[in-house]
Amino acid sequence: MAAVTLTASCATSEDQQSDTTDTPSSAAQPPLTAEAALGDLAAVDFCALLDPRTIEEAEGTIDFERPGFSHCLVGVDTPDATMTLTVGNLYDESQQTVWPTEDEELSRGLHRQSIDSEIGCLRALVFGDDIGLTIAARELEGAEQGEPEATCRIADAATDGVQSAALSDEVFTHSFQPGSLAEIEPCSLLDDADAADVLGDGVAAQEAVGGHGCTWPAMTDASAELSFDVALQPDLTDFADEIAGRPTMTATLGDFGCEVSTPHIAFSADDPNEREVVAVSVTASEMDPCAAASELAGLVWPELPESP
Repeated sequence: MAAVTLTASCATSEDQQSDTTDTPSSAAQPPLTAEAALGDLAAVDFCALLDPRTIEEAEGTIDFERPGFSHCLVGVDTPDATMTLTVGNLYDESQQTVWPTEDEELSRGLHRQSIDSEIGCLRALVFGDDIGLTIAARELEGAEQGEPEATCRIADAATDGVQSAALSDEVFTHSFQPGSLAEIEPCSLLDDADAADVLGDGVAAQEAVGGHGCTWPAMTDASAELSFDVALQPDLTDFADEIAGRPTMTATLGDFGCEVSTPHIAFSADDPNEREVVAVSVTASEMDPCAAASELAGLVWPELPESP
């Protein structure tokens, strides 16, 4: 999970006491694992975890929802701010180095956490098997800056809804279309040896929790990530380049990063403009990240199924 640094300036909502109080029967239950709460981790419908009522009660209005393989992106308007809300991005807490500033133990071993950050408010629910799910709210870049409390209020309200969903008896599964990228194991698209030829020695693939992503950190300062995502693409105009016969878009990521991506089929039949996308990104200070990302894409793109 990409590190996000946030300022946790809001207290956890208190209106979920009915969910957080252990009864004799709940205390005897086994710890709640992420899969028991959410269903198949490779097919979680993260948008379905949201409860619009909790957002409305926090004076927020949902402007849009964009589903994805690893998270749900939500636009929220409040009287004080315009912001984006991200729900998902599963991670293994045992491998994290960022510690929460607040940690509340709920029923069945579920923990609700606040994590420091400088660009918004970050909350997390950590299940009994140490798999965490993040809820992050941040003000929209370029929008008039509002009150930080509004961002935290929405993050807490969204967490209330996700918490209730996690403790319910439902599971939240997305049905992928035939031919979806979900059918592919991302780490299988690039050999470690080929990645090492580009990035340097010591490369070993690490699959993301839930699949749909793989990273190749090297012993040098370079690292690469392959991810499946969803982008709003009414047409392919932005994919003006070509690598291995596939339309490709290149974008810089700060001073030391670069991402190349190629489109695939529609994510769902509900909105043909929401397309699956394969992205290869490289972060490096001692090599050209765009040249490295393009070279890796040249190895990955031929392994992808044809896009109609």
